Amino acid sequence: MASPIEVRLQMAYPDFTVRTDLSLPGSGITALFGPSGSGKTTCLRCIAGLEKADQGFIRVHDEVWQDTEKGIFLAPHKRAIGYVFQEASLFAHLSVRDNLEFGMKRIPRQQRRIQLP
Repeated sequence: MASPIEVRLQMAYPDFTVRTDLSLPGSGITALFGPSGSGKTTCLRCIAGLEKADQGFIRVHDEVWQDTEKGIFLAPHKRAIGYVFQEASLFAHLSVRDNLEFGMKRIPRQQRRIQLP
């Protein structure tokens, strides 16, 4: 039986290559730890869809989020996952307004404390 979360990725950098091979439970708390520069943040950014791996796949509860062989890449906003950044961050491909609208779209208009012009 497949694990709820399967990650098999490879990311090449000038001085090293990050290879990730994870099978994770789909519930509870899981800790990802290792030395600085070992690929923890890269792995999490790939799972969240903020980076595309050079090779490999990500499958969550039988839904493929990335598969480089099949050309599949599910956009970050379509992934059922939360991500807390180490620093304040925006989606680089969106304008500031679009970033604000992205964050507001799930809040009903009548419950929003601000309205964008």
